[in-house]
Amino acid sequence: MSAEGGGHATGGATGGATGGAAPFTAEGERVRVRPPTGADVPAYAAAVTLSERRLSAFAMPDPNNLPVVIRSQSPTYRTFMVHALDPEGGHGLVGRVNVANVVGGAFRSATVGYDAYDPYAGRGLFAEGLALTLDLVFDDAPHGMGLHRVEANIQPANHRSAGLVRSLGFVHEGFSRAFLHLPGPDGRRDWRDHERFTMLATDWPAVPYRAQGHRRIACVVTGSAAPRGGGGYDEYGGRAGTSLAAAVAAELGLPLFSSATVEQPAVLFELLRASCVGGVVECRAAGPELRMGLARAGFDPSAVPVLDAAFDVTKPEVVRHALAVRAAFA
Repeated sequence: MSAEGGGHATGGATGGATGGAAPFTAEGERVRVRPPTGADVPAYAAAVTLSERRLSAFAMPDPNNLPVVIRSQSPTYRTFMVHALDPEGGHGLVGRVNVANVVGGAFRSATVGYDAYDPYAGRGLFAEGLALTLDLVFDDAPHGMGLHRVEANIQPANHRSAGLVRSLGFVHEGFSRAFLHLPGPDGRRDWRDHERFTMLATDWPAVPYRAQGHRRIACVVTGSAAPRGGGGYDEYGGRAGTSLAAAVAAELGLPLFSSATVEQPAVLFELLRASCVGGVVECRAAGPELRMGLARAGFDPSAVPVLDAAFDVTKPEVVRHALAVRAAFA
């Protein structure tokens, strides 16, 4: 299930899982988290019906599917209901969290999806409930699930949901094309791209909105820079006569800092230093000048691959070089 829905977080849990509590249950300042039961069916139907229009922008809410959810509970699929300690709105149900696709062994990971229900969405109660759920997800069995990692997959347009997980310290780890067949902002069901946010047991509880921690990678291509001009376009979307540096930068999704546009190597390495993701430097620097430039850019000169300049390189060769660059920073 996609982590769609949910309101903006204003705080986290201050209670949590305790050794004497029943399995998969926790209580905070304003909410209680527990597995679903048949007694939740009326409140669930009312909560989903009340919230259906808002949830339908990114999900497929069904007010009547809780009995199926209850029958589906297993070690690979757990549901947590978030209840308000001070109920209002006629149903008292703040939201629902699903922990699905659970794989044990050396993986011990799962996906997390959720919905927050009106009138509670956007007031911080669901954020507290999700934090309590993460306590249970990472707590050891039998009280918790004993997982190492969870990921939330969120459509790029669903910025409120993404803001919720970032407020709990999830980090953005990647992008998945055509990941789930769901509604989107246009109201149609289609294969939707998703952003991937993750949390590790070793990071929990996490600092809200913590730094993303992008891994910086770099390589240097020495020799003549790409020629200016030229006719037509190649498979990389650039002018014919594409340099190895430009092709490797495109394959890695990194910026290219080239002496074709900036002649001074010192300036190119300063641009590399300022890049949060790294980059590909194309220049004539060598020896001490190259090592000093990489060190000033924040890289270990002995770890950065240095390639010889080339033009019109085959795609397999470009991929081979790009993979070698990634491997150098593994």
